[in-house]
Amino acid sequence: MRYLLEANLYLVVFYLLYRLLLSRETHYSLNRAYLLFGCIVAFVLPVLQLGFLKPAEPLTVIRVIQMPVNAVIAAASPVHSAAVPHFTWKEGALYLYFAVVFVFAVLLAVKLVRLLILTQKPSCAGNKHYKLVEINNSATAFSFFSTVFIGTETSNRETIVRHELVHVRQKHSVDILLLEIIRIINWFNPIVYLLQNSLKTVHEYIADEKTAAIETDTLAYSTFLVNNAYGVGGPSVAHSFFNKNLLKQRIIMLHQKRSGNLARLKYLLILPVCAGLLCISTLAFSKTYGWVDLVPGHVKTGLYPGLHVQQSKPDTNTFKYKGKDFVYKNGNTTSKGYGYKETGYLVRGKTDFRVIIIEKNGKQTVYLKSNCTPAEIKMLNEKYGYIFPSMDIFIKLPPPPPAPGPPAKPHGPNAAKLPPPVLPLDTSAPVAPVNPQTPQPPMAPYIILSGPFEHLGKFLSRNVLYPTAEFKNRTMGSAVIKFDINADHKIANASLAKGFAAACDDEALSVVKRFDETIDKVPGTYKLAITFYLNGLKTPEPASARLNTDPSFIGEVVIEMYPN
Repeated sequence: MRYLLEANLYLVVFYLLYRLLLSRETHYSLNRAYLLFGCIVAFVLPVLQLGFLKPAEPLTVIRVIQMPVNAVIAAASPVHSAAVPHFTWKEGALYLYFAVVFVFAVLLAVKLVRLLILTQKPSCAGNKHYKLVEINNSATAFSFFSTVFIGTETSNRETIVRHELVHVRQKHSVDILLLEIIRIINWFNPIVYLLQNSLKTVHEYIADEKTAAIETDTLAYSTFLVNNAYGVGGPSVAHSFFNKNLLKQRIIMLHQKRSGNLARLKYLLILPVCAGLLCISTLAFSKTYGWVDLVPGHVKTGLYPGLHVQQSKPDTNTFKYKGKDFVYKNGNTTSKGYGYKETGYLVRGKTDFRVIIIEKNGKQTVYLKSNCTPAEIKMLNEKYGYIFPSMDIFIKLPPPPPAPGPPAKPHGPNAAKLPPPVLPLDTSAPVAPVNPQTPQPPMAPYIILSGPFEHLGKFLSRNVLYPTAEFKNRTMGSAVIKFDINADHKIANASLAKGFAAACDDEALSVVKRFDETIDKVPGTYKLAITFYLNGLKTPEPASARLNTDPSFIGEVVIEMYPN
């Protein structure tokens, strides 16, 4: 719906420019081309971006916590409480939109079927380029694609047929069908109806101009139009010769002084207008459908400065940083059992991700997030169960919270392995450090969600982002999401049980709704808290502290950012 609203905004801009500068010009073919171009470009611009204009987004550090063990055991028991549906005004607006689209689509189908039935009547004249069909006991005249319909009681039939053949040769019916489809999709925009009428009017100007050139003179043809002003009009999807509403304007334009060649320069205004709208589309709208980046930033090749990767063993990677070797485990597997390895790159001033998918037979395939098409991203999710990280990464990380002290050295074969060290990436890019005097208390013991909700935790950690407005306003809190696990073991009926800020609530709920994997859990109703936390500011109370007695509560995901 956001895409549709943005496209309609551009449609309004193009039409207002036409009415102000071009509608009085007699370059009718250029007017027709401009209106069609505006209709198409208005729906293309929203998916285009100018990447070099977009500022870098702040780093999102994501940690996933799990509720206490006793609460997890309690949550394992089936919960049979029925989910209470929450019908929002957004859902109501969406249903209303599609209901009206359906009604208009049915009406268009009925009109087209009636016209197709008329075209099946035997032809009284014509050739391989057009077909002339007579309508008995009628004084009408209209055309649809290559068929001209004319009533048996219509006078001056030869001139009228000549006029309608201009519509046939220039394929004006294609324009009319295109505008009918646009009107159905954008029925809520009044400008679309004005645009449709303007295009039909331009068609009549073109046909009048061509027909008057064949007749004796323009005045004679104008008199002919006045004498035939009261005929019967045809269907709205066809070109009707008789249109009393357009008669005065058609005669005025027939006698209008022809526009000169300098007037053609006005049509070049479409270029700076498109460029301006493209900049607005990039900077003014926060969206997920800007798929094509026309002008990305400057290219920087290679890994982060000072960081090199070499493969040492099939399940480990060795990172050499400032002469020191660091080894970490790289045995990640997707939700569908395929091995994968991720690497972050700096490309064109923005973060890019490379993933190596390891097939069951050992074959390795490399994918770059910036080069993947939507079809490839969908294939990675559906076939391999892999989703690219959606967060941007700073070239230089702010310092981590102060540690309580060096951990004790593990002993014995069952000792837990220490996590890999945090590698600060060396760069000259300035970054504001966290105030060392400010304590950085942890909110809770942080461990990765395990068991049946492990993949849900990973999905949330890759996709939930801190809304920019709430980040700037220093807004913190927890959004509690309630959802069902249905008989197919998938999430259904996700709704907001308790929120704190509209943007954060919408972000948390939308990401939970996008999770489409199966969960090996007894069907029932569950709750999940997603906490938005700014490190270094006042620590909010963890949602797990309030909800750990709720048997349906499965845990808490903390979206942590550094406010500097």
